[in-house]
Amino acid sequence: MAIILLEEVLMGLDVVKASLEQALTILDVLVDDLSPRLGEALRAELEHLLRQPLQGRLAALEHLQATVAAMDA
Repeated sequence: MAIILLEEVLMGLDVVKASLEQALTILDVLVDDLSPRLGEALRAELEHLLRQPLQGRLAALEHLQATVAAMDA
């Protein structure tokens, strides 16, 4: 039973990871496509307020996945 639960947690974390990766990809495209008229300030804000925190969450999620996978082994 515990093994099945751990497998479900791992599958759920995979879905969350894919969503975070997709969000980062979309954000990268958005920032790349910004008009220069909008200025570097907006780019910097998007990087600081969205992209960096999402990357941090992705790294934390990957660590959590490794921890749960080790429990499953």
